Amino acid sequence: MNAAAIIVAAGTGRRFRGSTPKQFVVLDGLPVFLRSMRAFQRVADFTQVVLVVPEKYLRRCDPYGRQNGIDIVAGGKERSDSVRAGLAVLRNGIRYVAIHDAARPLVSDDSIRRGLVAARKYGASVIAVQARDTIKLSASGRYVDRTIPRSGVWLAQTPQTFRRSLIETAYRNLASSQVTDDAQAAELAGFRVRIVPGDYTNFKITERADHALAAFHIAQQLPHSRR
Repeated sequence: MNAAAIIVAAGTGRRFRGSTPKQFVVLDGLPVFLRSMRAFQRVADFTQVVLVVPEKYLRRCDPYGRQNGIDIVAGGKERSDSVRAGLAVLRNGIRYVAIHDAARPLVSDDSIRRGLVAARKYGASVIAVQARDTIKLSASGRYVDRTIPRSGVWLAQTPQTFRRSLIETAYRNLASSQVTDDAQAAELAGFRVRIVPGDYTNFKITERADHALAAFHIAQQLPHSRR
C-alpha cells in the first residue's frame, strides 16, 4: 500500500502549562513529535510523512525534515485547518492516509498497521479503546444527568486512517471547522468508520503528568517507544 502519514503538531497545548508546546518538549532525549514521526517511518507501507506545525516553528523544525525526509507545512487555527494543510501536500500515488496526533508518542507499530489494514478494507478506521470507568453525563458539570452504559463507549485515539479520496471528500464537504477528530469529519460526510481496538498506552500528552507517565513507560523499555 502506498500510504502517507500526517502528523498534526500545530496545537498550542494550553493545558500543558509551559512555554514550549507539549509536542516540542523533549521526552527521553527526543522531541515528542519526532517519536510520533519515527513510529510511522518504521512501517514500510508509509512512503510519505507530513509534519504540520505552527508557522513560527517551521524554521525550527526544518532540520528534522531534511534529516528524516519529512515534508513540513504550517498548520492553521483549528485542527481541521491543519489537516487540510497536510492533505494539500500529499504526493501523487498516495492512496491511504493516516492522521496522527503528534502528542501520542507511544503509538505502536501494530496499531498503525492494523489501522491501515482496516482502512484498506472498510475505507475509514479509528484506533480506539473501550471506556474503563463508569460514564456520567452532566450538561452543567455540577450534577449527574444520567449514567451511560460504558459497554458501548469507545475512546477515540489516533491514528485515524482513511482511503485518501474519502477523507479528502469529507474535509471538502465539512461545513464547520469545529470537529474534534478526523473520524467525526468522515461521519458527518456520511461515511462509516471502522473501530480498531487499540492500546491504553497510546494516550495523548495533555498535561505535565502525562509527560511523566510517558517517560515512565519509556523507562520500562516498551519495544515501540525506545527505538
